[in-house]
Amino acid sequence: MCTFPWSFDQELALWSSLGLHYAGLFGRKLHDPAEALERLTAAGIRASTYISASFDLSAPHTWDATRATQRTALDLMARHEGGSIYFTPGRTTGASWNEDLDRLADAVAPTVDYARKVGVPAAIEPSLRTSVSFVNTFRDAIDVAERTGLSLVADFGNMWMERDFREVLARARPHIALVQICDVVIGSLERPSPGGRTHVGEGELPLRRMMQDVLDAGYNGVFDLEVVGADFTSGAGAADLSRGVAAASALLADLGI
Repeated sequence: MCTFPWSFDQELALWSSLGLHYAGLFGRKLHDPAEALERLTAAGIRASTYISASFDLSAPHTWDATRATQRTALDLMARHEGGSIYFTPGRTTGASWNEDLDRLADAVAPTVDYARKVGVPAAIEPSLRTSVSFVNTFRDAIDVAERTGLSLVADFGNMWMERDFREVLARARPHIALVQICDVVIGSLERPSPGGRTHVGEGELPLRRMMQDVLDAGYNGVFDLEVVGADFTSGAGAADLSRGVAAASALLADLGI
């Protein structure tokens, strides 16, 4: 997602030049997902996660096709020792929140069962973007996980303002498949927030405290860097990305990770 407009070829060249050990994949941009995973593995990079298709909760007739896409992603990640797959919960149908949850639970049940069989977590990312998610807080996401068996992606860009951040992380820990980090310009009247996210150290989040809260909760998995602007379809510069990776790596090293 950091390089949304880029091709996989461009991404792989950058990841290889940076010496990355892990990278997240965005399924929609992979013309041949199986080939992409083979090439990633050959480059010595493991897939930390694979962003797969989300359900259209208002169109049950499409759910089987979505489940098939998710199963393919799960198979690929199992074959290449990847970390997880995830997707957003889907936008509201206009019904009540609990009715939307009922629909999601029905839609996702076969995927959750298959994920358990192949040993790869199937997760959702609660999002502030209402166009893709009716689950907008991490507190609510924990309720979804407990109801459905889905795992969770904890993304600083979506949850930095969460009430009782530390306590929510501790409660969510058994469900967390991946932590995604970034920075955010919170803004003020004199300096309005531009929206979106920025690279580590270029915003105003108390990242050391937040990262320590993650570690204290017992998380010991992979950290993804996910930096996307308000318009995530806009271009991303290789120099900016390289600087962001270096800053994130320095933060992790400083925390002893």
